[in-house]
Amino acid sequence: MSIEITVVFDVVPDRMDSVTAAFQELCDASREEEGALRFDAFRSEEHRDVVVLVEDWADQEAIDLHMKEPYVADFLARTEGSFVRPPYVHRLRALGA
Repeated sequence: MSIEITVVFDVVPDRMDSVTAAFQELCDASREEEGALRFDAFRSEEHRDVVVLVEDWADQEAIDLHMKEPYVADFLARTEGSFVRPPYVHRLRALGA
């Protein structure tokens, strides 16, 4: 069974343009990883300063390798100070699983 993760980011309003560009580059690179089944970023329609990252990974090893990629460190550096609070990370499990 794959590992599904959703991460909610509250973006500082005047940084949305730069954050959007950083997310797009992160998504493009992450989708090329062997264990990445899905890696998409969305902007909330209800909350204009919220970005939601939706990920699906083959296994924990794929996640661990992803977190060591240079472009992940680059994303974190580029977006430092761009979030109102730490992101909410949700590892998801199907009901009844």
